[in-house]
Amino acid sequence: MAENKTAQAQVAQSEIDKQLSQQKKFYLSPKEMASYILSGVGDKNWETFNGANSDFYYRTIVGAEAATLSMASVICTFADTFDNAISGPVLDRTRTRWGRVRPYLVLTLPLWLIANLMPWLLPTGVSQIAYLVIFAALYYIGSIANSFYTPAYSALLFNLTPNVDERNRLIAADTYVDLLGTWIPSLFPFLIDFLPETVSRRTIYVGGALFFIALVIIFRIFGFFTLRERVPLASRQEMKEVGVWKSVKMVASCQPMWILLIKGFFEIGRGISSRVQNDFWLNCYGKVSYSTITSLFTGLPSYFVLPLAPKLTKKMGLKYLGALSYGICGVTYIIMWAIGYNPFGDSHLILNLIYITVMLTVAGSFNSVQRYATTALTGDMYDYVEWKTGIRNEGIMSAAMGYINLIVNQVSTLISGGLITILGIRSKYMGGKLVRQTDPKMLRNIWAMFALIIGLGRAVEAIVLLFFKVHGKTREKMMHDLAVTRASKVLDTGGADGGESDTDA
Repeated sequence: MAENKTAQAQVAQSEIDKQLSQQKKFYLSPKEMASYILSGVGDKNWETFNGANSDFYYRTIVGAEAATLSMASVICTFADTFDNAISGPVLDRTRTRWGRVRPYLVLTLPLWLIANLMPWLLPTGVSQIAYLVIFAALYYIGSIANSFYTPAYSALLFNLTPNVDERNRLIAADTYVDLLGTWIPSLFPFLIDFLPETVSRRTIYVGGALFFIALVIIFRIFGFFTLRERVPLASRQEMKEVGVWKSVKMVASCQPMWILLIKGFFEIGRGISSRVQNDFWLNCYGKVSYSTITSLFTGLPSYFVLPLAPKLTKKMGLKYLGALSYGICGVTYIIMWAIGYNPFGDSHLILNLIYITVMLTVAGSFNSVQRYATTALTGDMYDYVEWKTGIRNEGIMSAAMGYINLIVNQVSTLISGGLITILGIRSKYMGGKLVRQTDPKMLRNIWAMFALIIGLGRAVEAIVLLFFKVHGKTREKMMHDLAVTRASKVLDTGGADGGESDTDA
């Protein structure tokens, strides 16, 4: 009997040692890393294109008023509460031959396609009530798709490897490639300004939307067929014993999650700024395509700074790196707003463009590090909950964070819609052409929305990150204890997930 216990202890220790070694070795092949990076390329391109152009297109070309769009977003937020509430538990309890979260990369595509394609094809001249109903319905359809896709894709990243250092390198590489996701959409304004006037600007916008939507479909399907999940999961029986309500209470008590949620709420600054991006370049400088010219320079520092992120993480820790990157951005935007967008006068366009390019370059020099740090901190948050509870609840946590992000987007839409209406910001579209406005008061209002609000938001995000407590010795102890917990799961189930999916142990 004693010999059997000794043998079991030796087996248990061997599994613990195995889990500890997996936290240190390189676990993903270059092909697998490339597969994950490529799987999100379509979404990154679409987010960049859609974020910069959709609101301007709906208001200026389709004819939906800013207040109408804002109200549709508010209605969607309330309606979306239900599917966000159920998506997390469903994801956490999914077990299929294709994995736990991977199937949602393709199952959500039909709803996503309807929600994102139809707004670009809407007719003009419709009443605002009709637009309200249409946009509310389409926003909600898209929210249902995103309620399952976003937490699934987020959780997938943190289940590819149990090696946190390798995971952070993957995040850095993914963020680096994402920089390329801004280049193709950034060229789009050239089509608006320089294609022949015989081609309506509406046709150009719709063509751009179709192109980037096609990229999303192609790369999501690619990701489904190439990615795998590896981190050991709780069995169906364990999830049943914990229960949904207990899981919710576990998640609700997670301090790191609340820090990231509060930090994420102040992303409203970036959301408000993005909604007047085209208004700013068209009316303050005269051409939408100037945004492309400046972006050729503003994105360059990220290519040199981002590769240093994993090394900086080891030296100063994720939370301090994140706080530094957001702080630099916020202070730069506030200084830029105080100086103004035309410090050399309206007659010196070139000098003004050089000035704003330099300032935006400084402000954006750590943009890629911001995303890297936030994503990596999210991984630490998931590990923290597993450490405290023994259960991985990425589905519930991602759904909660996704809902907050949805609220942030809707709040920013609501605030920006109100500000656009109150401040009298309105770009003109006549005879198939965009027409510049020159009212000084309106231009100052656009500038404040473009620069000041994002600066204040970034500064607050930097301060909030300083309270993230998974850091230093706490994090080291967490990773050691997780090795023991994951080893016990392997011993109990005989595999990474009890043989219920195609994931590897």
